[in-house]
Amino acid sequence: MKLQFTAREQLTDFEWELTQSFKNRVDLERDTIRKLSERSNLHGLLRVVLFSASLVLLGWLSIAMAGVHWALAIVPLYLYWFVYGFWVALGHELQHKMVFRKSWERLSEAVYFFVQAFMWNSPRYARISHRLHHRYTMLRDVDPETDWPEVITSAWLRSYLSNILQGIFLVGVPRSLIVSIRTQISRIAGHKDRMMRDHCSEKDCRRIRIESAAILVFHVLVVAGSLWFWTPWPLLFITVAWQIGSSMESLWHSTEHIGRAYNVNDQRLATRSVRVNPLIRILYGGLDDHVEHHLFPSVPSMNLPRLHQLLERELAPTRSLISCWREMFAIASEKDVRKDNEYVPLDMQA
Repeated sequence: MKLQFTAREQLTDFEWELTQSFKNRVDLERDTIRKLSERSNLHGLLRVVLFSASLVLLGWLSIAMAGVHWALAIVPLYLYWFVYGFWVALGHELQHKMVFRKSWERLSEAVYFFVQAFMWNSPRYARISHRLHHRYTMLRDVDPETDWPEVITSAWLRSYLSNILQGIFLVGVPRSLIVSIRTQISRIAGHKDRMMRDHCSEKDCRRIRIESAAILVFHVLVVAGSLWFWTPWPLLFITVAWQIGSSMESLWHSTEHIGRAYNVNDQRLATRSVRVNPLIRILYGGLDDHVEHHLFPSVPSMNLPRLHQLLERELAPTRSLISCWREMFAIASEKDVRKDNEYVPLDMQA
């Protein structure tokens, strides 16, 4: 893949300054943004119900096929895990409180807790982390969600992809499960990572401890239920489903920022959108229009396609999943040789 690179020293106009926020170089009328930011309780409720129903259907199909022969359950079970991984899309939008209107905030927060429990993460921790991610996208040592090596090399990217594939093919599941359990125990014990030390109040930390304890108890009860009824289904459907499903979803999720420039003040340099098919668009909940989401984070997923149409001329063309990964490897190959070069989408040259 042929990409155009620019020496970092030539991007002085895009360097991050701690005294300022991101420069939003894409303008829309305030009234347009207001209309696009409107939420729908009906849309949110349908989204939650249909997503949950699809998991119930695939779970039932897995059990039914296993009753005929265990091998027949493999395909529906993998489909279940695939869909399960996209809890992250719903969880992401609930972090922004955009799935329901403010009048339904109690329901929104209840759903948010259960979604994060399925994902093995404290709701308060996830929300603070994501708030920082938007305020300091790809800022070294501050953005907790892009804490990768400063220079993305080919060797690192191959190892990263290998870990994803190990999760998909179950080899990496025990390790991921142990990490999830240790994370909850560490937070319950009061240990703080860098984000918690620098950005969480004592009230936040107490809330994170309580939520982590509740999540760990939840999964212990799932395991106890599996042992009591002597069936693996609760484990497969809940406790290890995230470790497998999130690996599949990561193939898309990883395209959002890897290989893009650190410490820049324009989201179009730090973020990447991905072109997806209609099924993935439904599951991915707007995360495919990721540059658009970062530019205008108040716009809910149901309105992001419209926002994309309005901004299309201001953004780099989107690539397919495979093309995004090819771009990431092309950037890594360039970094192997010239680490100070940055990929700048052609539409950014002006």
